[in-house]
Amino acid sequence: KASDRQRRFVADAAHELRTPLTRMRTELEVDLAHPGSADPVATEASVLAEVEGLQRLVVDLLDLARSDAAIAPQSVALDRLVVDVVEAARHDATTAIETMVDPVTVKGDAPALRRLVGNLLENAVRHGSDCVVLTLRAEHEFAELAVTDDGPGIPPAEAERVFERFTRLDPARARDDGGAGLGLAIARAVAEAHGGSIAVDVE
Repeated sequence: KASDRQRRFVADAAHELRTPLTRMRTELEVDLAHPGSADPVATEASVLAEVEGLQRLVVDLLDLARSDAAIAPQSVALDRLVVDVVEAARHDATTAIETMVDPVTVKGDAPALRRLVGNLLENAVRHGSDCVVLTLRAEHEFAELAVTDDGPGIPPAEAERVFERFTRLDPARARDDGGAGLGLAIARAVAEAHGGSIAVDVE
């Protein structure tokens, strides 16, 4: 099963990399074949956007590889980390972001946990309408982080599939904003690497 999963992952990654590379090559070949009617500025802008998308994909793939490796746990003030991620997101978000954060310290890898929180928040902001709420509290020996948005929600049948790698419930919009369907997969990998879990509450 592990071998089959790895082969599927490699095939999916190759497809995600091949598609933008094909688009870039086509644009450049068309410009070279028809230099008189080419618009170099438009081509440069388009190719730059594709390169930026590829860069984000490579970063996501590296994050997945790192999340599969053993972590060196250190003491992390998760409440301060969550507040920092939210403050950074507020600069660009048009959706209101509220927090209800209790002091919580965990053992873990701070950059990985920051990516987990950031991915969940980014996903909620993208699909929310007016408001996103993050709550953090200590629950027995665990830290419980909930990210809630007022968007249309996820169909119950898709509640588990959204955490699979390269999953897009809205393929057209995901490609337009550069998403590769790896954000929630990375979040789950980080959570599990820290002995935790992650799930969608569809109620």
